[in-house]
Amino acid sequence: MALAASSPAEPLVSLLMVARNAAAHIDAAILSARRQTLGAIEIVVVDDCSQDATGEIIRRHAALDARVIPVRGHGRGLAAVRNLSLAAAAAPYVAVVDCDDILHPRHAENLLDLARRCGADLAASNMIAFSSDEPATLFADAPEWQRERMIDHAEFVATGRVDRPLLQLGYLKPLFRVDALRRHGLGYDQRLRIGEDWDLVERALAAGLTYAYRPEPTYFYRRHAASTSFRWRPEDLAALIAAERDRLAKDVAGGAGKGLVRARRERLASLEDALAHVEAVDHLKARRILRALPGLVRRPQTAAMLWRSAREGLERRTAAARKRGLSPEPPAPEPHVLVCGEVPCGSPVAIAAALVAASGWTVRQLSREALRDPVATARAGQGAAMVLLADGTLADAAAYAIGDRAPFVAAAGAGHPLVDHVIEPHSCGSLLGLLSAVGLADTGLAWRVREGPVSGLAA
Repeated sequence: MALAASSPAEPLVSLLMVARNAAAHIDAAILSARRQTLGAIEIVVVDDCSQDATGEIIRRHAALDARVIPVRGHGRGLAAVRNLSLAAAAAPYVAVVDCDDILHPRHAENLLDLARRCGADLAASNMIAFSSDEPATLFADAPEWQRERMIDHAEFVATGRVDRPLLQLGYLKPLFRVDALRRHGLGYDQRLRIGEDWDLVERALAAGLTYAYRPEPTYFYRRHAASTSFRWRPEDLAALIAAERDRLAKDVAGGAGKGLVRARRERLASLEDALAHVEAVDHLKARRILRALPGLVRRPQTAAMLWRSAREGLERRTAAARKRGLSPEPPAPEPHVLVCGEVPCGSPVAIAAALVAASGWTVRQLSREALRDPVATARAGQGAAMVLLADGTLADAAAYAIGDRAPFVAAAGAGHPLVDHVIEPHSCGSLLGLLSAVGLADTGLAWRVREGPVSGLAA
């Protein structure tokens, strides 16, 4: 199915993406933004002084789709670049998209609907975390997050602790109502090198803005070494601590509720633990063991954080060793073709499935009932080289099984942004050539742009 290539006169949502040296994943991220069911969008992509092919990829998408708006960054830090993307937005709502993540086709549509129905200034959906070598998981899986609800200020702050692996609401990627941000003079704090997303949402809630949450996951968060390997620096943590102390003082002086003050103090303590942890690591690396001990004794949580960082360091070294061929790779998902829904005998999809099975490919099937579980569907899709839909109405559910750069294929007449190719009985054999091409793709959840028809297929 052809992707929209004209820019809407008045976009409803601006999708904001910033990137630096993101060539490995940004193609998939932009394509997922272009494949939104909400057509009245613009996609603002800031290239922040990349040294790889990031800029070229952005320009290619912009040439194909007028909704993609390239912006040149100035290399002044992530918060400054995010402000640049915010200033370039023309829509009344903006939604943040990280350059290595993926959007479900209904992400923008669902968040806009949620914000309007609830009269909310911010709106976010649940997320699915995925990687090339681990099963997909639901981000917020506790019972209280399986219903539509509002997120209040104290609750948000309470999940902002960095000393233990709790659910952190700051990882959600919200949609913002622009006039609410501007009315309160809100933007990203350019003094912060880390935590700028959490900081903006926290200040928005402190200003009285409202935040709605939707349990259906429509944001795919990519887990990989580059996204988690940042090194806390003492000066970065000191900036966060100073900001948190200032907020605590204002809360106490302003008579804030006990729940908020308690949550603030707990977050502040966790940041101070993190700073002590960084200082202890620096001492240990320099073999100043005696200088590291007082901080570990004075702040017991620091020892737990030290253990976690040691474990994560081992995982990073193991990953590096795999790249050098010194350590065995984890088993990759088995390449396969995924059939979604019950396929009538003799239908084009049934013929296509039989042909690919006869060619030696593993064919797996998910029933309509199984497709109701987004996480199970995402796991089934890992490693898929092609996804066949029994009918186009299953595209939304099957979107969780995007697979490894897999095209979606459906019977004649199917219309959906995910459907790359529509097949007829006489053209099913041509799928084998397409399958050979996509079967060589790298592992990981990604989408490939296919602007032209494949021989023998009605695109």
